[in-house]
Amino acid sequence: MKLGASLSLRQSQKLVMTQDLRQSIELLSLSTLELSDKIQNELLENPLLDELGVDEKTKMPELFSIDEVKRLEKLNHEKSTDVNWQDTYSIEGPRSYDSEASDRNQKYIESSTRGETLEEHLLNQLRLIKLTKLEFEIGEVLISMIDEKGFITDDLSLVSKEMSFPEAKVRRVLQVINELDPIGIGAKDMQETLLIQARILFPENTLLHQLIGEFLSDLEKVDYKKIAKNLKITEEEILSLARLIKKLEPYPATTYQGRKIDYVVADVVVKEVGNEFNIFINDEWLPKLTIQEEYKELLNHKLPPKEKEYFQTKYSSAQWLIRSIQQRRQTLQRVVSCIIDFQVDFFRGGIGFIKPLTLKEVAEKLGLHESTISRITTNKYIQTTWGIFELKWFFSSGVKSSEGGKESSKKIHEIIRNLVKEEDENNPLSDQDIVELMEKKGIEIARRTVAKYRKVLRILPSNERKRISSLKG
Repeated sequence: MKLGASLSLRQSQKLVMTQDLRQSIELLSLSTLELSDKIQNELLENPLLDELGVDEKTKMPELFSIDEVKRLEKLNHEKSTDVNWQDTYSIEGPRSYDSEASDRNQKYIESSTRGETLEEHLLNQLRLIKLTKLEFEIGEVLISMIDEKGFITDDLSLVSKEMSFPEAKVRRVLQVINELDPIGIGAKDMQETLLIQARILFPENTLLHQLIGEFLSDLEKVDYKKIAKNLKITEEEILSLARLIKKLEPYPATTYQGRKIDYVVADVVVKEVGNEFNIFINDEWLPKLTIQEEYKELLNHKLPPKEKEYFQTKYSSAQWLIRSIQQRRQTLQRVVSCIIDFQVDFFRGGIGFIKPLTLKEVAEKLGLHESTISRITTNKYIQTTWGIFELKWFFSSGVKSSEGGKESSKKIHEIIRNLVKEEDENNPLSDQDIVELMEKKGIEIARRTVAKYRKVLRILPSNERKRISSLKG
């Protein structure tokens, strides 16, 4: 075979991801707050962009804490399954502010002081303790190793060798850190942090210490008979000790609230007027962009090549940004409208009427790609009569019904939760009992699926629920 260089022609098609196309795709997945930040950055970086004057009063969106949204979602889950739908919680629409109040409100949010981090909080406490220079350095290293749950999972003997620290001093400093606020921080796992907290908060309760140190796994399994036999106490006493353990924090880092609160804005507001649903895209408060006329005229004049190339690039970028924002708005409105068509029973009746829905179904109906639907529903929140939900929430798998249709997994969750809530505590429902009750409702579901959903809902098996019930009695 002869090897050598040669020239040949080949025709092929491929998608070239330009910077403008990448920007357009990026805008789809941004929330309204993130889009606002993006627009502000572009206004600073691109001299051709300008903000249109707003004749109407600027509207500032209502801000909801993420924790508040989760709390409201949980509350709405419970209320939307009640018989009386009129008692269901409803969130009021966004309030209007005048321009001055809007600017002042935004300044307060943006200028709020940065919260002290957990690491800074621990180091500030450590500085108040009488330690040597070496011990404080060890403390800094150990605090930097604490994970998001509040644990140090690394092997201390290996750490002491790598850092050339005496292992005895490392363990001594760690004991000091364990007693800082929050208590139990820096433990190796949940069992150790609970034991540290118990010894500090309940120093004389040796039974509690022994229960956590030796029988925590049995306590999780609700095997009270085994624990009672080993500790030589009654099951009622075990239940009393378990109540004390519930007062402790298994993940100490989660109790620290030093960071700034993150907020979400309802990107879309849906209101039912008569028999129709009106969709409001909540972006009226965003800056309205245009291209400055004087810079447009410069492009028609003779300029040095580098300057002309610069202005042409910025002009193209500005045009693409304005077009991409408008396209994002239109796509969001189309997708929300499509979701309402699929989930109209939910919007009228609540969570009990949610249906299974996939990205593919919405994509096929709108003639878009699934990835586009996925991006436009990411980090977006919708305000409905039943509360605020993430757009992704409306997509769920389905379970076959006896009538040949499908029921949403979220609806199945609600049914299981209600069945367990209404069961006889002395004779709780087994997974098979739930399967049979589901069949009477026209829903075909396997026992293993019920067990899986029960674990998702954090519902104990029937034998453990019965045991807890008997102890309460």
